Amino acid sequence: MIKDFTLQQYSRYLRAIKSNYPSPMRFDEYMAVKVKPESFCMIRHDVDRKPQNALDMAKLESSLGMNAVYYFRMKSNTFKPAIIQEIAALGHEVGYHYECLSDTDGDFDKALLDFEENLAKMREIVPVKTISMHGRPFKPYDNRDLWRKPENHQLLQAKFGILGEVYLDIDYTDIAYVNDTGRNWTAGKANRRDHVNSQVPADFQSATELLTYLQEQPHPKLVFQIHPERWTDKQLEHTVQACKDGVINLIKAVI
Repeated sequence: MIKDFTLQQYSRYLRAIKSNYPSPMRFDEYMAVKVKPESFCMIRHDVDRKPQNALDMAKLESSLGMNAVYYFRMKSNTFKPAIIQEIAALGHEVGYHYECLSDTDGDFDKALLDFEENLAKMREIVPVKTISMHGRPFKPYDNRDLWRKPENHQLLQAKFGILGEVYLDIDYTDIAYVNDTGRNWTAGKANRRDHVNSQVPADFQSATELLTYLQEQPHPKLVFQIHPERWTDKQLEHTVQACKDGVINLIKAVI
């Protein structure tokens, strides 16, 4: 039986992806071109916690000649400049994993100021061209709402120099969106906010099913969304994280 959520298994997924998409795109590359490619894969990581896990994952991808994007939260246990710079030096994109409405209890004016200040801090470390909301499942706010107002969305490029927000500025209709939110590969299970409007089926019941899909019959357009915090080859950490994910999923089900 395949042990999922290990770097060993992630390596298998990467090799399968590389066999079908020789050069994965970064999100800044995708958003910068007007004519989108007919076939592509973009590997995305939301670094919610455990930045060292993100660095381990980035090194693995780099060893295979593959690029990804890492979205970092601006929290003391996640925002580690040395790690962020090392990931960028490997050729990966680094973006801002914002949660401004959650942090300001829904105050839009304060949220915009918070976004501006945090973006400036991150740009002291690395260039930032794209952003991704952090879901914060135990807060009542959808952080994407900050940009749903047209006047606010216009600020992204005009004032902040951001190419786009990965949930709001990409048409996912014909893109397979595969993600590990909730420690499973089924988008509707234990997943409050990490959804896109895709018409491409991309739910899998097991690691074996997912690997077979990536090896044999992947959709020409793919986003592979992974949270590094739950991926490790260390047995104790793997077990603890599995228990933690299980408890969080139970709480999500209640709320």
